Amino acid sequence: MPRRPDAELVKTSKFNELMFHFMLKRNESAIYFDIQVDLTHTFEFLEDFNKNRDEKEKLTLFQILLTAGARTVALRPKVNRFVSGRRLWQRNKIIFGFVVKKEKTDEGEEVNAMIEFDPYDTLDTVQKRVSAAIHEARYGVNQNEQDVKLIGALPRWMMNLLFKYIMWSDQKNFPPSSVIETTPMWVTAFIAHLGSINMDAAYHHLFEIGNAGLFITIGRIRKAAVVNQETEEIEIKKVMNCRISIDDRIADGAYTGPAVYLLKELIENPEPLVDPPELTHEQLDKLMLKKYKKGRLEREKARKKQRKKNK
Repeated sequence: MPRRPDAELVKTSKFNELMFHFMLKRNESAIYFDIQVDLTHTFEFLEDFNKNRDEKEKLTLFQILLTAGARTVALRPKVNRFVSGRRLWQRNKIIFGFVVKKEKTDEGEEVNAMIEFDPYDTLDTVQKRVSAAIHEARYGVNQNEQDVKLIGALPRWMMNLLFKYIMWSDQKNFPPSSVIETTPMWVTAFIAHLGSINMDAAYHHLFEIGNAGLFITIGRIRKAAVVNQETEEIEIKKVMNCRISIDDRIADGAYTGPAVYLLKELIENPEPLVDPPELTHEQLDKLMLKKYKKGRLEREKARKKQRKKNK
């Protein structure tokens, strides 16, 4: 059975396997969602949550979005899949990648950050981890930044061969660990916070290198006329747009659609993110996360024994 260091093989239907042969690349398989997020209650929640907190401990809208993303993956695990070597894989970590500007200017240098999340993460745990990661990206030694400088110094022909090798080895299921652990193309989702530079959300392509099946762009906060679905009255709300690109091969629209709207609901109403979710063993096992693999294998072994006894 084929193996990878960053994922486990998923059994799928013959119909889905056929798709992997006539939809070979991520961008020809991409579907796009455009959602408008009502931030009225979110800002009320943020104000209340941040009362009496030190500046360094205050929660941000971006951190709410990251926590909502991790919770969405925990509850809808198929969105953490990817296609490689014409096979379907379940990623064994929840990792988000995003760009950090060292200075918020046009000339400010950009570095990539990658953060691993846990299905039991809360707003408090994410706030601490993300704040530390952004501080490290801006002021510390960033491995991805060093790799970019090293590769950028190579002759063009050597750089070309290197990327061909990386893509070939990835399709053959033995990508270099030094690459997948530091390069944000091997992540659950890449997130672009365009609102931080006062831009609207854009529809973004998926990367063909790596295996990220999700790309999320967040737009600037603006005022918009919104129809209240209960009263049918027009209200002026603070909103932002999220535009999401998804590799359609990882799960059908009947699955990814509700996942997108779960993300929207959790951003608009973040209260469930204050506490960890109550996940059943079955839900946790479907995530196939590396850190919980031992318990999953023990439960699978126990289930097999039980099935034999029942025969």
